[in-house]
Amino acid sequence: MKFFKTMIKSILGAVAAGLFIWIFIFNWSFVFKKRVVGEVATVEKINSGLIVTTTTDNTIPKQAFSFSVAIKDLNTGEIHMASSEDRKWGAVEKGNCVIAAFFPYAPWNLSKGTTDYNARLIQNFQTCESVEKDPGFWSKFKFFMLWV
Repeated sequence: MKFFKTMIKSILGAVAAGLFIWIFIFNWSFVFKKRVVGEVATVEKINSGLIVTTTTDNTIPKQAFSFSVAIKDLNTGEIHMASSEDRKWGAVEKGNCVIAAFFPYAPWNLSKGTTDYNARLIQNFQTCESVEKDPGFWSKFKFFMLWV
């Protein structure tokens, strides 16, 4: 009987450890994404003339739709920068107020650690007066799950 209890505890411990590793290691950028609310300082399309626009299977590479994004945070004044392949950034102009999700590289990726990639546009406003200043619990939960 003691053997079965030890076996069950070991299996549950292994499942818990596996779940922990899956959540925090393999989904690092999703779990630790940050919500950036602020005015767009710059949004520039990467020069598509420098990108090879066809591949061997005649598809357009996703890098052809890359953007460089910089947003000045409303609360701190810090300018957050990231690259993005989200085509919605093509509709954003300098001076617009946006809510964006910035996904960090994992800290063990030493060449890119502490930087962000894949800035996802959540909402786009003409002015910052329209933006919800202090989101409630439900808004934060929806952002975490990206149910926007």
